[in-house]
Amino acid sequence: MKKLLIGGSPCTHWSIAQTKNRETEPSGIGWELFENYLIALEKFQPDFFLYENNKSMSPAIREEITKRFGFEAICINSALVSAQNRQRLYWVGKRNPDGTYSRVDVPQPEDRGILLKDILESADSVPDRFWYSCKWFFTGASTGDVVHIEIRGNECLKRVYSPDYKAPTLTTCGGGNTEAKVFQDGRPRKLTPREYAMLQTVPEWYVFPVSDSQAYKMLGNGWTVDVIAHIMSHFDGLTDGPLDVLSMYDGMACGHIALDKLGAQISRYRATEIDKYATKTACHNFPDIEQLGDAFQVRNW
Repeated sequence: MKKLLIGGSPCTHWSIAQTKNRETEPSGIGWELFENYLIALEKFQPDFFLYENNKSMSPAIREEITKRFGFEAICINSALVSAQNRQRLYWVGKRNPDGTYSRVDVPQPEDRGILLKDILESADSVPDRFWYSCKWFFTGASTGDVVHIEIRGNECLKRVYSPDYKAPTLTTCGGGNTEAKVFQDGRPRKLTPREYAMLQTVPEWYVFPVSDSQAYKMLGNGWTVDVIAHIMSHFDGLTDGPLDVLSMYDGMACGHIALDKLGAQISRYRATEIDKYATKTACHNFPDIEQLGDAFQVRNW
């Protein structure tokens, strides 16, 4: 039985979007979260592994991660397979006979040319709560449409994207005023959770038994499924027999979705995750998942 380790430790502490106390050296809580993955790699000894994180991490952290794995990451923009600009780093490895790991060469996915208009629901089917009913007007932009919106008497600038462009990287905004927006049929509106899911290439059958805000949050935290499936399709023999999977920081189980797309025979799928809404959603869609809780427990295995 082949073994697969996947995961991406939370990027909150490393991302350039972190305006306060951003970690730029390989130390601190962000690094401890990454070390949990290294410990799992050492103890689980998988045949293949995939580690993902944000491209905006500091050069020092990226260099040290590369040093620990022994090879450089591949950078893939989700825009190649979806309507979302999302650049991420992926360290992709395979186990050698002597127990060391070497890089799996993964080519860039083919550009599918998908734009926002290709994933939008029809305007007449979008509930009123997603549309801005307050005053707004254009201020102009070159790769989207910047709209000046008056919300409850307070004026603010919001970037509302044209259907003829890509969406920005999805955030973990939790349904606040920073989620992706689009200009459709002459009006600005927020994208729906289902449209968010389509930006992450999550299939329509996937169910979110949680509030819209929690669905936005876990999708922003999640993976672009088709990118992950593309990467894992280059693991030789992965779909030839039963597969034992350990998913660190599993979230809504995007790794499980990707493996299903590949037709993998998942014999066992264990996951570390502490967000109760993410575990509820993952287990609703995949009752076979063994939820292990906090990732720090791998240190005691």
